[in-house]
Amino acid sequence: MKVLSLFILLLIHPVHVSLTGIEYDKMNRVWTVFVKVYSDDLASDIDLGLTGGGEISGVETERYIQYIADRLMIMEDGRLLKMNLLNTESDGMEHRFSLEAAGGNRVSNVTVVNRIMARLYDDQANMLLFSCEGLEEGYRFTASDTMKIYEVK
Repeated sequence: MKVLSLFILLLIHPVHVSLTGIEYDKMNRVWTVFVKVYSDDLASDIDLGLTGGGEISGVETERYIQYIADRLMIMEDGRLLKMNLLNTESDGMEHRFSLEAAGGNRVSNVTVVNRIMARLYDDQANMLLFSCEGLEEGYRFTASDTMKIYEVK
């Protein structure tokens, strides 16, 4: 009975969550990024278009690149990093993206902006695993809290 009640509650109020991992390889000066998001949430969020207005269009890969560039930003010492989409996978339930960005010689602060589903759900959570030069930290973004600054000196 308890399992049935829990199942019914999940159907009534589904979980809206994404997972992002960001890791800096100082030796190669490369940021490695992965993003996991439920496929139905991804489709709904893409349909909302760009944050500043405008449609997300093109073939599937182009749409994903536009979406991620609009919803997830990494700034290294104030410089916006251009992420390249390396791979995308889907099992029907969730989409997984692998990305990469070139980093600088010396990093002192990193700003992460995560607006995945921020306009879609008030109760969404975007979990972040961040690793850079010995600093490892987790963070939970919400619809109203979409930016985190890391001092990595």
